[in-house]
Parts: sequence; structure tokens; C-alpha cells
Amino acid sequence: MRKTLLATSALLLALVAPLSARAQGQAALILSFNVKPGAKAQFEKAIQQQMEGRRGEHSSWRWLAWEYASGELPRYCIASFGHAWADFERPADTAEAEENRIAAAAALSAQPPLAQYFEHLDEVSDFGSSTNVPSMAEISLYQLHYGKTDQFYAALREFYEVMSRSDSGERFEWFQLRSGGETPQFLLLVPRGNWAAFDVSAADFQERLEKGLGKRKAKKIFEQFTSAVKSHQRSAVRLRPDLSLLPAPQS
Repeated sequence: MRKTLLATSALLLALVAPLSARAQGQAALILSFNVKPGAKAQFEKAIQQQMEGRRGEHSSWRWLAWEYASGELPRYCIASFGHAWADFERPADTAEAEENRIAAAAALSAQPPLAQYFEHLDEVSDFGSSTNVPSMAEISLYQLHYGKTDQFYAALREFYEVMSRSDSGERFEWFQLRSGGETPQFLLLVPRGNWAAFDVSAADFQERLEKGLGKRKAKKIFEQFTSAVKSHQRSAVRLRPDLSLLPAPQS
């Protein structure tokens, strides 16, 4: 397991563009759907209709739809980033309207859709200057042992310090789950330019850490990181612009 976690730490190396478009807010909502076998086309149609309805309302919210390319399929996540927490404090009638909006898609999911609320961790994330939404990304979920949040976060700060001093331009975003699942849980989003970019070497990242911290301290930080993790899952996703409500491209 330690080897796998070290490989995931190497995700911090081959980054291309930010996922959340340099969000001004700290909160993100991610809806996950495991679609019933044979219902993929119907599900996508339901999502398209939902996005068309939102577009007609001229809502300021933007929604990114990703289709999973690994793990249990077909599977999708629909996400909206860059919100203040107050954005989710809606009247009951509005909340009911939102449930009705996704009812068609939810009916085609093998399990009830999972709604999760995450906080963006600015202190350990690097967005870079680009604001365009990447076409592919890697999502890593870290379920921690109880009471290990501070230990894990301290390791992320060390990783971030090393990466920021290298001035290499790598980009990555960390989020912490606040509601909608077992905590403590952290999520790492990493843009990918192509399939080859998913093949990242843990040795390269470890060498970067050793250069920035020294071998002894780098080893200590790795152990601090891995010992805090109870379980971890990596997934590849691809953007579905036809199912999304995207922000206008920025130059």
C-alpha cells in the first residue's frame, strides 16, 4: 500500500491546468452517479436536458460533467466549484426544485446519487495562471485514520513548500470533505493533458523531495503522509463538454 501511496504523491509532478478555474470561493459541490447497465444514453440525455434548463435560467453557477474512464462504469460526476458556503443555504422550496431537477438522472443511477461538499485548500494548492478547463483529470480520494488530519495536512504543507520552491509550474488542487461521506477525507484533482500523462513515477517525485528536504527528512515526510491514510482510490475522468455548463473560455 505504501508503494501505491507514494506513486499517488507523484501526481504533483505532471500537471497541466486548474480544474476549478481559479475559484473565488472555497466551497465545491460534487454529485456522483453510478449509472444502471444499459441506461447510459438515457442518463446523458437527462443531464443534457438539466443543463439546458439551467442555461435558460441564466444562472451564474457553472457545472462540469466528468465521465469516469476507470473503475466501475458507467459512472459520472457533476461538479460546481468556487462558491461561498452561503450559496448552499437555500430555501426549502428551492432545495425541492433542485431534487426534482436531477430526478430523471437519479432514477437511472444504480444507487442514490452521492452529494458531497468540499472545502478548497488554498494553502496547499497551486492553480497556475491558466483558467481553461482541462479535458482530462485524475481524482485521488484519501480516507484517513481517525485523528490523523493534522498529521496528513502537515505533510501536504511540506509537499507544497518543496513544489513552490522548485518554480516548476506544476498545478494541483486539494479539497477536504466537509459533508456527504466518511471523514476525514481529502480529494486531490490533477489535470492531465493525455493518457500518457497518467503514468507518473514515484521515484521522480521522491527525488524532488530529497533534493528540497534532504533524504532523511523526505523519508520522514513520506512516512507521515502514508501512515495517516486508511485507504486511497485513484480514478481517471474525462470532461464531457456536451453535458456541462461551462464558463466562457479565457485567454
